[in-house]
Amino acid sequence: MKHLKYLFIFLISTVTAQTLTLEECYDLAKHNYPLIKRHDLIAKTKEYNLQNAAKGWLPQIQVIGQATYQNEVTQLPIQIPNMTVEPVTKDQYKVFADIQQNIYDGGMIANQKKMATINAEIELQKTEVETDQLEMRINQIYFGILQTDEQLKQTELTKSDITNGLKKAEAQLQNGVIFRSNVDVLKAQLVNIDQKQMELRAIRIGFIQMLSLFIQRNLDESTTLEKPEKILILDENKRAELQLFDLQKQALEQQKSNITSKNTPKIGAFFQGGYGKPGFNMLKNEFDLFYIGGVRLNIPISGFYTKKNDLALVSIQQKEIEVQKENFLFNQQFQTIQKNSELEKIQQLLTKDNELIVLRESIKASSFAQLENGIITTSDYLREVNELDRAKNQKITHEIQYLLTQYNLKAQLNQ
Repeated sequence: MKHLKYLFIFLISTVTAQTLTLEECYDLAKHNYPLIKRHDLIAKTKEYNLQNAAKGWLPQIQVIGQATYQNEVTQLPIQIPNMTVEPVTKDQYKVFADIQQNIYDGGMIANQKKMATINAEIELQKTEVETDQLEMRINQIYFGILQTDEQLKQTELTKSDITNGLKKAEAQLQNGVIFRSNVDVLKAQLVNIDQKQMELRAIRIGFIQMLSLFIQRNLDESTTLEKPEKILILDENKRAELQLFDLQKQALEQQKSNITSKNTPKIGAFFQGGYGKPGFNMLKNEFDLFYIGGVRLNIPISGFYTKKNDLALVSIQQKEIEVQKENFLFNQQFQTIQKNSELEKIQQLLTKDNELIVLRESIKASSFAQLENGIITTSDYLREVNELDRAKNQKITHEIQYLLTQYNLKAQLNQ
């Protein structure tokens, strides 16, 4: 029953322990990033703008009322025998509805719809630019955890080497071959390793808490992270900023269409109908119904005064965006060269790390045999164990640096 109890505890801990991959962390971080809430707001804004633009085809209706008093009114300059024509009164009143209906607007409404769509895409792309930068922040945390995990494993290996030496030293102490101080040297180093493990676990907990905040999951010390494989980075830049530059240029091109539409002749129908004193018959001095309707042609001549300059200003803005894009690509290329150079350097260091570890392993094994035979002291043995530990930790650092640089380059190019 005791064995079954331990098996049950092991199975439960295996099921509850979380295992995460780097890609899962990317997805969760982007999904839970506060800025992602803008997507729904942008979609609603776009919908309202499109609806408002479409309503430009609906009749535009105004209801107007006015009461006036004037010092003179129109009168007939002649007298007609046997007929009296009373002039209209100087106080006049009317209430009327004015209805305007677009027939041809020069493409203004269609351009407004296109601009609303492009502006929404620009705002979405700005959000993408922000969320893409999350990957590098996740990389720092994720690979920081991996490095502490590897260092903790290495401290266990070093502790094992020191413990083995301690057993030999204690046996020699009992036989009166060495002094107690030789044993205490190894015990002191074990205490140092315990302290180092405490520091590494505290660092790991801090990283885990930061990762938990980004991905909105409850992580603990049992959470394990999969070590990603080395990847092949293609010479292709897919950064969201590049699409943002293109969308901004599209918006400016659309502005050119808006300027042209604004200065295009427009045709509309109109109708006015109301009730007032007098009506359209100025000789009828009483309240009456009146209406008028027709077609109106509007040619905005004054718009041509500034059209050339307006188009030139838009062209300048397009060139500015092109300069920004060229500058962005230059900086990207510069950073890519730096990272590729860093990768090459780390790869060379890893080759030397492997050579050094092989040598240090051999020296440590020889030192252990010498310690066992009383040829060297525990301090001499400990020095070789520490040198091996330093070499292995150096390799761990270089391996994590290599992966971190690779995945930062991947994030930089948005691949």
